[in-house]
Parts: sequence; C-alpha cells; structure tokens
Amino acid sequence: MRTEVAIVGAGPAGLIAALELARNGIKVKVFEEHPEIGRPNHCAGVLSVEGLHSLGIEPSLKFLQHEIRGGTVFSPDGTGIRVAVSRTRAYVVDRAAFDRHLAETAVDAGVEIETNHRIREFLVEDGRVAGLRGEENIGASIVIDAEGAAGGLARKMGLPIPQGGVLAGINVDVTDVELEPNLVEVWLGERLAPGLYAWIIPTGEGEARCGLGCTKGDAFNLLRGFLERRFDLTECGAPRRWSLLTGGPVRRTFTGGLLVVGDAAGQTKPTTGGGVILGSLCAMDAAETALEALEAGDFSADFLQCYERRWRKRLGKEFSSMLRARGFLNKIPDDRMDRIFASLKGAGLEEALKGFVEEGDMDLQSGVIRTALTDPGLLRVLAGSMGRLAFAELQGLFNL
Repeated sequence: MRTEVAIVGAGPAGLIAALELARNGIKVKVFEEHPEIGRPNHCAGVLSVEGLHSLGIEPSLKFLQHEIRGGTVFSPDGTGIRVAVSRTRAYVVDRAAFDRHLAETAVDAGVEIETNHRIREFLVEDGRVAGLRGEENIGASIVIDAEGAAGGLARKMGLPIPQGGVLAGINVDVTDVELEPNLVEVWLGERLAPGLYAWIIPTGEGEARCGLGCTKGDAFNLLRGFLERRFDLTECGAPRRWSLLTGGPVRRTFTGGLLVVGDAAGQTKPTTGGGVILGSLCAMDAAETALEALEAGDFSADFLQCYERRWRKRLGKEFSSMLRARGFLNKIPDDRMDRIFASLKGAGLEEALKGFVEEGDMDLQSGVIRTALTDPGLLRVLAGSMGRLAFAELQGLFNL
C-alpha cells in the first residue's frame, strides 16, 4: 500500500492536517488505533470562538453542547472572582462528536481513514521516514505523527517527546447540580489540584463536566473529594483519564520524511493544558510544509525544517509567554494566592478583569498576559500582595 501522506492519529490535529492536504488534491490516509474516532475522550471540551474561527470550523449543533460567557476563579480558601461578559467567548463541545464531525468533513474531501489500525513503527529508508508499519507496510512520501501525548513513535527516530509538565487529567459528568449556566468555575489549591486546577464546566441545565489536572496524588480521589465539598456529591459517573501537557513544545518536531504535530509535539497551552486549537494550527503549518515538499520532491530534514520555523514564528511567543506564566503560578503558595485574591476583590478590580476576558484571546494569551501585567491598578495590587521578591521575579519574567 502506498499514499502520498500518511498520518498517525485521527484526533483534531491529524484530521485538520489531512483535510488541508486533501483539499489541495493530495492523497492522504489516516490511521487511528482505536475502533471509534473520538474515543476515548481526552479533553475538557472548551473551545474558544476565535479558535474555531481560526481553524475554519463553523459551530454546529452536531457537536456543540453549551455556550460560555465567562467564569469564576476561586482561590484556595474559596474567595471567588467572578467575571461575566456580554458575548459568547467559548463553546462547550462533545469531543467525540467534534472529532467525528472533523472526520466526516475530511472523508468528504477525499481523505481515507482506517480505524482500529495500530501503527507499530516507522518504515525507514536511507535514513529518513518513508512510511509506516502496521497491519501491513504503508509507503508514504511524508508521514505526519499526530498520535497524541501517549505515543512514542517519534522517540524511535531520535526526536524528543513531551516529558516535563505531564499531568494526570480526569473528567466526570454530573447531573442535578446548581451552578451558573454560562460560567465555568476554576478552583485553585495545592491540596486540591497540585500543578494546575479543578474545573466545573456547565453542559446543560443542572449538568456539568467536572475535572482536574494534578502532578501528584490520585486524581480520582482528589476529584471525588472536590465534588463532595462543592456539590455534596458522593457518587459520580465513570472517570475519563488522559495526560495533560503543560511543559510547552518539544525542542524539535521534524526529521527526514516526518513532521510531528499536536500533543505528540507538546503543542498545548502551558497555562491550561488545552491543545485542540494550537495543535491544529500547527497541523495546518505541517500540511502547508508537506504540500511544498511534495511539489519540490524534497523530503529531507533540511527541507522539512521550514515546518518548525513556520509554527514557531506563528506561535513561539505564545508558547513562551504561557510557559513563563505557568512556571510562575506553580511557585505561588496557597496562602499567598489567598492574599492576592483578597486584594483583587477588595480593590474592586473585577471590572478591569472583565475587560481582559471580553477582549482577550483564550488561545493566543501573550497579549492579554502583558496587558494585564501593565494595568496600573492590577500592578498596585500585585505589588502589595505578592511580596517584593515575587513581584520583582514576575516583572523580570515578562520584561515589565
């Protein structure tokens, strides 16, 4: 079997790359190890309005569950800062349905997708990737590795895989709960969710998707304790687990005949672990590079390095800013976080924060981070509540 481009993994990044190539007349085959696209579900399922637009995806009732217009962030002691805006900022999606929608769109464009087909290794000829070894050998001019965080095919070619900032993520669905219908909740605290936070995402009337990411402890036990405190729930649905990545992109995402995209390349938001939008934007860059390589007949590492230049030029500043923000947040102890929240609330800065949410980009966060950290009112509060050394470190991280 032979194809022009072979893609490992039928998640959003793999499917977006396949769709872009097929629309340009390229023969593409996608190989998915699971029997059903979208399963297992590896996502909290909140996608920004701007993010979907940037990918050319029209919101559809096929996969939309709810709309989000802001949220409330809670400090470890329960102090809440509520920010609700006038327009929809994000959609809650059924990720399985979302992935199936992308797959159907790709197939309509001419993409071939094989499910229940596990790829064991790359075929290598003359020192470069030349195809895949699965149930049979599949020759390809270019391979795109979109196998996700758990994959290790790229390691066999000497490429790095995500290692730092790998957290345990978990979700459960709950019903018959009271919460604000269009606001997410984010709960901070080292004892609750060390290394990230817990979330409550409304999915309908009295329904929510609840989860957390953590670097230590048993994620399910932490989540059950949180649900009992928040909703007095002692029972919940079956958990869905996955690896959350907050460590930023790996240092190299290409070699001869091979481009690595999405979670497999660590192309996720370090602030939240979300990877659908940024990973898919990088996948579009991979598709563009593959097109150029096919036109030139050059699949060498020297030629394919333009993929890495392309996505780093587009998103390198975003990943870097979010990575610095995540590293700083991880060092703030709970008692100091409580003081910051109390000061923000006491200074009446919720309206200023509302402006950041109203105008900021949920995915390209460097702009909103810098805007927030140059706001005079916010700076005064941070300087007074963080401590001199921590505030100086924050200023140094962002060259303020």
